[in-house]
Amino acid sequence: KRAVTGRSFFFLLFKKLPMKKVLFFLLFISYASMAQEFYEIRTYQMKFRGNVNILENYLSKALIPALNKYGVSKVGVFKDYGKPEPAIVVVAIPFASLSAYAGYKDALEKNSEYQQAASAYFQQVGFDKPMFEKISIYLAKSFAGHPALTLPNKQASRIYEWRTYEAYNEDALKRKIAMFNDAELAVFDKVGLHNVFFGEVLAGENTPCLSYMVSFENMAERDANWAKFGADPDWKRISGDAKYANSHSRTVRKFLEPTSYSQW
Repeated sequence: KRAVTGRSFFFLLFKKLPMKKVLFFLLFISYASMAQEFYEIRTYQMKFRGNVNILENYLSKALIPALNKYGVSKVGVFKDYGKPEPAIVVVAIPFASLSAYAGYKDALEKNSEYQQAASAYFQQVGFDKPMFEKISIYLAKSFAGHPALTLPNKQASRIYEWRTYEAYNEDALKRKIAMFNDAELAVFDKVGLHNVFFGEVLAGENTPCLSYMVSFENMAERDANWAKFGADPDWKRISGDAKYANSHSRTVRKFLEPTSYSQW
């Protein structure tokens, strides 16, 4: 008998199925292929008179090239829009899978080019060489409704709004994420809150919480589009739905601007 190839098998299968089931099967395969990403979001809280130049040289000349070589195609690096002193530097790294995240530090350790490029940063130790107070890190898993990073248009004036929604407990967080996946993400798209990433924070400070980032051409567009969001009838409908009530307890917000070497 003639062997049945994978292609002929699916042809025979689809031939016997009703069209509705074929369409459902194709939709399921398409959805399943959209694997959710993982994000490491670092906040470097610099010391007073900390050497930001050495940190930025490390990020731009050592870390980003090494991560790109490892398979991370886009690394975002930002500074606080309000330019506080001491400075704050935020680094956002998307990983295609949890195993990719788990393996990247070992890959950096074995990368001789990275080790050489990072040497000045590694030598910045001691009380006489101030750098940063600490690195705060979130590890987040992308929402099913927004499984992959979406990069904005790169206007020179673009800004990013990074929000973290803390929740009363784990169930409240689950309901807030469902609110985003069910309807809120679509409202964001409609009114021009340009979605970048959305993630459930798996580990980090202030959990349980979720964290997301949206972008705008400038602060004027930001203010106008958030006003549209507040007035949107779909938002008013879902925000009044009892199943989403008390789904988050506090909002932490930062405005960020990309560095010249940021890949976002």
